[in-house]
Amino acid sequence: MANRIRSHDWAATSLGAIETWPSCLKTTISLLLGCGFPMIVLWGEQLTQIYNDGYRDLMGLKHPAGLGQPSRDCWPEVWHINEPIYRRVWAGGTCTFENGHYPIIRSGSLEDAWFTLSYSPLRDEAGRIAGILVTLVETTDRVLADLALRESEARYRALVTAGTSSVYRMSPDWRQMRQLIGQGFLADLAEPCESWADHYILPEDRDAVSAVIAEAIRTRSLFQLEHRVRRADGSVGWTFSRAVPMLGPEGDIVEWFGTASDVTERKLAEASLRESEDRFRAELERQVRERTAELQASRDLLQATMDCSMDMIQVFEAVRDEDGQIVDFRWLLNNHTSESRYGEVRGESLLERNPGVVQEGIFDAFKQVTETGLPSIAERRYDHEQFNGWFFQSAVRLGDGVATTTKEISAWKTAQEEVLRLRDAIAQTALRESEDRFRALASLIPVLLWRSDADGQHNSANEPWLAYTGQTHVQSQGSGWLRAIHPDDRAQVREAFETGREKRHLIEVQLRIRRSDGAYRWFLVRQAPIRDEAGQLTHWIGAAMDIHDLRELQERQAVLVAELQHRTRNLLGVVRSIAHQTMVQTGPTTRFREQFSDRLAALSRVQGLLSRSEQEPITLHTLIQTELDALGTGNFMDRITLGGPPVRLRKASVQTLALALHELATNARQHGALSTEHGRLFVTWRAEAGAGDEERLLLEWVEDGIGRQPGAQGTAPYGYGRELIERAMPYVLDARTRYELGETRLLCSIDMPLGNGWRVRRGA
Repeated sequence: MANRIRSHDWAATSLGAIETWPSCLKTTISLLLGCGFPMIVLWGEQLTQIYNDGYRDLMGLKHPAGLGQPSRDCWPEVWHINEPIYRRVWAGGTCTFENGHYPIIRSGSLEDAWFTLSYSPLRDEAGRIAGILVTLVETTDRVLADLALRESEARYRALVTAGTSSVYRMSPDWRQMRQLIGQGFLADLAEPCESWADHYILPEDRDAVSAVIAEAIRTRSLFQLEHRVRRADGSVGWTFSRAVPMLGPEGDIVEWFGTASDVTERKLAEASLRESEDRFRAELERQVRERTAELQASRDLLQATMDCSMDMIQVFEAVRDEDGQIVDFRWLLNNHTSESRYGEVRGESLLERNPGVVQEGIFDAFKQVTETGLPSIAERRYDHEQFNGWFFQSAVRLGDGVATTTKEISAWKTAQEEVLRLRDAIAQTALRESEDRFRALASLIPVLLWRSDADGQHNSANEPWLAYTGQTHVQSQGSGWLRAIHPDDRAQVREAFETGREKRHLIEVQLRIRRSDGAYRWFLVRQAPIRDEAGQLTHWIGAAMDIHDLRELQERQAVLVAELQHRTRNLLGVVRSIAHQTMVQTGPTTRFREQFSDRLAALSRVQGLLSRSEQEPITLHTLIQTELDALGTGNFMDRITLGGPPVRLRKASVQTLALALHELATNARQHGALSTEHGRLFVTWRAEAGAGDEERLLLEWVEDGIGRQPGAQGTAPYGYGRELIERAMPYVLDARTRYELGETRLLCSIDMPLGNGWRVRRGA
């Protein structure tokens, strides 16, 4: 609009060329163009119009002619409304109207529109009122929606009150009946009930009803069934029950809404009619064979009976080809109701008169009834020939043909659709109220909270988040909240959130969030997926807890632990030195000194791993590699094979397992596979499920080509290593061990419990 205002021929208006405009008018126009709300300036005695882009969108076809046009010429249809308001503002007053009604012409015809408006006087440099500033927002859609909602609610209440059918609501899986308005037919149910089938369905009918319900849930389609029920007075009756699934935004069923009509009398009449028809048909066939003369009297009696009904009753005779196949039906009888729609049609072809019966499946239904003798009952939408509506039709075999009863139910179907529409409107209103409650609750909780949709967008943050970060609600939308995250943490946070949303599981990450004063503090952030009753993800709930002080305490604790472990290693060095000096004095063998020193060194390595366990988990692979590296096996790595999944070890089991691995590695280097030129070492492990929920580690240490000395026995001496493996480990770690030494091969297996939390994300 700025370009259009600059290029407009203002000299042809009462305002004159734009260069002659007073500075107060130019300033007002600049403010108007920069505003996002619809605004218009009415300048001078003629109230010449100058407006911004927002107001242009409200004008419809009146733009662009309305620019520079007097307000009275542009809006004559509402001048009787605006003129008194303009007089008040010109006298120095300010007027504000909420949801004001204006019948305006902006799209070629008169239409009702509603606006919230504010009228303010504009003064020139001398302080005189020279114009009027109008700020407005159109509220037509909201006003019409409120009116429609009130009308819909009134129609729904009137329909339920005036209707004769019972109305009920069921949970998505039909386990719970949420409401039942029985209308005197069934006992009312005001509170949700999960044992509804025990109250309303006969025991012998429950399996059949449950099967139809299960099929409707599986196909998410209409449920309809005629079945017996226990009525409000305790007697057994029949109902025709229909329920439709109410779908949520994701297409999942959130509720079933249905009606149950009392068809007890009709079912009794049908049973009686079937018995009567069977008796009549047998009698009729006998009379046809024996007394042809009496047939006409029977037809007249049938005609009189049918004429008493307000429904369309028709009798058709099958028309067969040379092979005996039914190719058409011919009218035999019509009651008065049928003749009022068709006229006299006896003897005419059904397919020639009503070809639409083929498309709607009616012709095939008549054939099936005639050939099988099984009756047919169906609701059909028929929009052919002279008909346009819904019909409830039943058909039974009569001789070599069918007798049908057809009732128009278009009004009932329309009412049912309106009930479903009103139910959806009520659900939408309840959803909006739930959203408002969440926002109010989130603003009261001191933890930083937010909620986002299933895709992680459109965040709804609580007041503590906005107050802490200094962001506005708009700034926090989409990925805007990442700007409050420390730059060094953003890539990690983005990856964690994208992975969590892709896999739809709990997101947990520690990060630094900038406070409104620019300082960063550490937070533990979790975001959990929220699913509906069908298991579909609907949105995410996130929370951030300040752990800055806790992290500082943990860092100080880590320093203290490292210092303690350093002193422990120094103490072990002192112990080793004392033991060495003692052995010198007591004269033990060199082999004893070497073994004692090696074992203390292994214990020291374990202490080193334990000192770093809080920052770096102790894995089985790391423990094995540490012991092999300590023996100087770098030149033998092409003869050593390690393989197994990443396994994190419990701290309580590390020291005993490390000593066992040290003994195995030492024996392999001095006497086993690594002491020969062609020997090979294989160390493999895996995790398996044990009894109950227990997880166990299965480790195998295999040495091939160990080259034992000639004449050595099949069982190794029972030294410290075997005693540690076969006796100490079962006692300390509840392990199951096996140690087998052959001529050229050694096998040692260890089966021990792992405990919870043994899986690690990175490689061992």
